[in-house]
Amino acid sequence: MNREIPGFYYDPEKKKYFKIQANHKATPGSQYTQDSVKRKRVDQEKRQRKIHLTKRATKEKIKRAAFLSNPLLGVQREIGSEVVSSSIRQEQRSLIYASQLRRNQLHQFEPWPDEYTIKHVLRNKRSGILIASGHRGGESSVSVCFPDCDQDKWTYNRTMERVLFKEPYRLSSVSLSHTGYLLATMDSGPNGDSFLAPRMLPDPDEGGDYRWPTSFYHPIRLRTSSSLWCSSACPTGEMPLFAVGTSDGLYTLEGFGSYWALSKKSFPNDILTGKPILHRRVDSSHAIVSSVEWLSSDVIAAGLKDSAIFLHDLRSGGSATRLQHPHAVTKMRRVDPYRIVVAGINSLQMYDIRYPANGLQRNPQPNKKHHTSTKPYLTFADYSPEGIPDFDISLELGLLASGVYPLSYFTLSSYSTYPEWAMTRIN
Repeated sequence: MNREIPGFYYDPEKKKYFKIQANHKATPGSQYTQDSVKRKRVDQEKRQRKIHLTKRATKEKIKRAAFLSNPLLGVQREIGSEVVSSSIRQEQRSLIYASQLRRNQLHQFEPWPDEYTIKHVLRNKRSGILIASGHRGGESSVSVCFPDCDQDKWTYNRTMERVLFKEPYRLSSVSLSHTGYLLATMDSGPNGDSFLAPRMLPDPDEGGDYRWPTSFYHPIRLRTSSSLWCSSACPTGEMPLFAVGTSDGLYTLEGFGSYWALSKKSFPNDILTGKPILHRRVDSSHAIVSSVEWLSSDVIAAGLKDSAIFLHDLRSGGSATRLQHPHAVTKMRRVDPYRIVVAGINSLQMYDIRYPANGLQRNPQPNKKHHTSTKPYLTFADYSPEGIPDFDISLELGLLASGVYPLSYFTLSSYSTYPEWAMTRIN
């Protein structure tokens, strides 16, 4: 592109520079007056913008490959010799997709004041804000990094980082709502105290700039007497709504701005008598909710330290024990409104709540020999985590990943693992 010379206009058609004339001195019909040049530059910018958008749309548009129109590809289907279920087809597609995955560094957060361990990583699907929590000794932090929106894809650099929290507490969980609110749960403070910290994250404006809401400068802390173990954001709704697992049971946090309401939810009744259990000792395995997950906008699944999993319905306010895991529940992830994947210390299983309840005990004790568990829909037999058990799932690919290094991959449609050759690029 030719460089700009003050007082001159470069005509790309004639490939020459022309002196810009003042409006009052130019002859009628002159092409290079101040107003004419201004209009030409505006039109040129519009054309360039249109060309850029057209190229981007062409690049991102998914096109059907020409060879798929070959009539020979449909011969087996036409004669009925190939019958493939949708689950098998999805498994085949996810295997092909997973074989193309590669390990890459998205962003490296600035250490404070020294190196620390990343504990949670989230990304806002709407704004692209990257959120990471870390801990070092007795301190925890939550940092955000804003993306560079000027490019075709989100990129990150340290100049766009901001520290939201830096506290001498244990950060137990970080949850991000689709409404833009972030919730951090912190406990084990200097005085043994705990608090909930909701924050509103900004969205980019038309110019691509991020403007913090006024509430950012007045952080909210909701003090609690019980320890905080986990949290999860409701996937739908106009208002931010979080489920919070504590040492005293299940709570929900709802509100906006500076107005928040923390509400305790009921425990399920005794599975034998059907009557309420009058007392569950705080901090006992029968009262600690170690994992929460939303099955729908109205139903919350809560996993206890004693391996029991109960469902709470916000519409009726009732709770019922439906599942019992072989070990203490450490993490849960929703597959659909009826299926859920549950991880324990050394077990990973998928359950379907449509099946009749079975394997439930009145006072489950997962460390005892007489402990029983619900018959699973699927068992991931090769699951053997090192250290803290963790996993995540991709519903789009039907893929489950677990472990730290090397990673293990499972299909959600069966218990089988992906072959090693498909994962060499990642590990």
